[in-house]
Amino acid sequence: MQEMFVIKNWNSFQHYGKRNPPWIKLHRAVLDDYQFCTLPDPSKAHLMLLWLYASQNNGRVPADVLFLEKKLSVTDLDLRIFVDRGFLIPENCSKRNGAL
Repeated sequence: MQEMFVIKNWNSFQHYGKRNPPWIKLHRAVLDDYQFCTLPDPSKAHLMLLWLYASQNNGRVPADVLFLEKKLSVTDLDLRIFVDRGFLIPENCSKRNGAL
């Protein structure tokens, strides 16, 4: 089975139920989030693209850098920085801790 990540607090911010809108909510609170503000600029853009991708997959993204780079049309995607800063949570950990 492929390893998956879940987006931190996805259900708190993207609560559409069974709908699948073509947009996501981007809360201005990210401007006050130290972990977000101190990301390198390319990583900020990558994270927002990961949020868009996750919107089609119930807040989940595969732990497959090559696939995501192609899907998001980016280069040098670093998932580790998002895990280290708490933006991506390994799915097996989130289920154990009730983070979904």
